[in-house]
Amino acid sequence: MKKIIIFILSALMLTAFSADLFGKGKTVTVTYVVGMHCQNCVNKLTDNLSLLKGVKDFKISLKDKTVVITYDPAKISKAEFERIITKLGYTFQEVVPADSPSTSAGRLP
Repeated sequence: MKKIIIFILSALMLTAFSADLFGKGKTVTVTYVVGMHCQNCVNKLTDNLSLLKGVKDFKISLKDKTVVITYDPAKISKAEFERIITKLGYTFQEVVPADSPSTSAGRLP
């Protein structure tokens, strides 16, 4: 029984190590200012983002009108989020960190 448990744990560790070694499982975070107005907007965005494969986490703030998405770029692209936000009828602007070398312009709210 101990051999089986050790084998399973070894396999899990090898899988985790190889995923990190080959760049799988890495995440990227993107922040958007979205033209939201009410809790219904938050619910609509939540419902749609929660269905996407590759989204690891997201936070939506109605007060700040922001959507912060952490995702696996091997499974989904930033362009897909922008397509969905637009399809839902919202305008958006990506918030680019000050230390980022490039700027990305979305549609202005």
